[in-house]
Formats: sequence, structure tokens, C-alpha cells
Amino acid sequence: MDTNQTDVGRLLDQARRERTELGTLLEHYRPFLRIVAEAEIGPRLRAKCDPEDVVQQTLAEAAVNFAQFSGTTEPEFSAWLQQMHRHNLNDVFRRVLAEKRDVDREQRLYESDGSASFCWNEPAAEQTTPSQRLIRGEKALRLAHLLQELPAAQRDAVRMRHLEGRSVREIADELDRSVVAVAGLIKRGLETLRGRMHDESWM
Repeated sequence: MDTNQTDVGRLLDQARRERTELGTLLEHYRPFLRIVAEAEIGPRLRAKCDPEDVVQQTLAEAAVNFAQFSGTTEPEFSAWLQQMHRHNLNDVFRRVLAEKRDVDREQRLYESDGSASFCWNEPAAEQTTPSQRLIRGEKALRLAHLLQELPAAQRDAVRMRHLEGRSVREIADELDRSVVAVAGLIKRGLETLRGRMHDESWM
């Protein structure tokens, strides 16, 4: 799926002119919302709450309330959608899971600047400073689509390492796997991502 910086604006215009196009616009964001939900719920809690259920709730609410959205840009639409998504995730943690949300994890995952965005972390080599870049807009949506195409274990490992900035040991403990196994998951996941991206400069 090739995207460019005008895709969301075009989809917004089409959704306003023809209600049947709203589904296409919302599906454009499903993988992004899924990555956010998976990160905040975590692998260990998925038996209690499927991240896809939260995503579906957010998209259903967006469909019902779309007439109230008055923005015209990707950052405005992303901010509107993410506000609903955060509210639904808060409800899950408060009513279903009775767990405190990891606010630090949310801050590591993406910046709240409106636009769909991920913080991509490149772990530091010894004696060097770790690098971090912000992937915004259509590139973030494209990354989310590609991450969702990975096998679940690879997706979790890559997300925790590069979007959340966790150590390999932390990921191994979370996924109940060996450090060697997690390193392999990350390596294979990144190889697949790079093979599917037309522009690898962001990674």
C-alpha cells in the first residue's frame, strides 16, 4: 500500500462528500491504533482484553461522531481519533483490567503533537548515545501497516525494542522467551520491514 502526504486529506474530502468512503478513511488508521493498543495492553494482558476490540470501539465511535469533526488535515484528524482511543484504553484499564496504565510507555511510543506519530529508537552501541527519530503522518501510518503484517511475536519484539525503547532482556521477560530468541525475532522483523519499505531512510 503506497501512501503520500496527501492521502489523509484526500480521504477526508471523500468521506465528507460520500459517507460510504468513511470506512476507507477509518481503515487507514486501524493498524496505527492497533499498534498503540497492543503496546499499552501488552502481551500478558491480551487474554483479558483483545487490543482489536478497543480499536473496533474507537473506529465505531469515530464513524458515529464523524459529522462533529470540523478539521481538514491529518494532524487534526489524528488528534481527534487518538483522543477517543486514549479514552477507550483508559476505560479498559479502569473497568476491565483494574490495572494502572504505564504512562511512561505511552510517552515513549508516540508524541502527542496531533499527527499520527511514532518515536523510532535505535539502540546505542557501547559508548555512544542512543538515537531517536520521530516518524510522523503518512510514514507513521505506513509503518503501522507494515508492522501489522509481521508475525505477532516479531511485531511485539520490534515494537518493544524500537518504538518503546526497551532492552532485549526486558522484552525476553515480557514475552517469556530467551534473550537469544528475542534477538532473532527482532532481527527477522527488521529484515522484513526493510525489505518491504521503498524508502528506508527513516529506519
